[in-house]
Amino acid sequence: AMMQINVLRELRQPIGTVTVVDFEEPSARVDGTHLLDLCGSVSMLRTNAGLLVTLTAEAHERSCCSRCLKDIDVPIEIAFEEEYVPVIDANTGAPIRLVETDAFRIAADFKLDLHEAVREYILMSEPAKPLCRAECPGLCPNCGADLNQGSCGCATEVDARWHALTKFKTADKEGR
Repeated sequence: AMMQINVLRELRQPIGTVTVVDFEEPSARVDGTHLLDLCGSVSMLRTNAGLLVTLTAEAHERSCCSRCLKDIDVPIEIAFEEEYVPVIDANTGAPIRLVETDAFRIAADFKLDLHEAVREYILMSEPAKPLCRAECPGLCPNCGADLNQGSCGCATEVDARWHALTKFKTADKEGR
């Protein structure tokens, strides 16, 4: 699976060595997010501490328009660069004391687990209010009709709460 890569070989390379892994997954689940057609690449640069991992990927997420509630495919782009530090030395098998607390760890089985970083960066790239199109008029607040299908007939009605204001006339004329 793309989310876990065995990096024992990469950790045994000299500092400065770069390994690139391309991946393609028709469907991947990251917590609550279901990604479709996920594809991209992971580049791993051997550093003195571990691996500097650069991931670039794109996918689609099934979602619904926040205005008209239609099902839509939202494009998701994930890109990050994070350092991953092993807990065990790949050459000696000795435990490595943690120096950098904010780095991601490479577990004792030498599996690089991208799941957590991908999850964090998906949350950043997801639109807060996905729309089927920028000018989606949404649903009529009165009858609930989808205004993308055309006017529902009650769209021109004034909200009853504003009715009293229609009696007022303004003294000043605009633009004079």
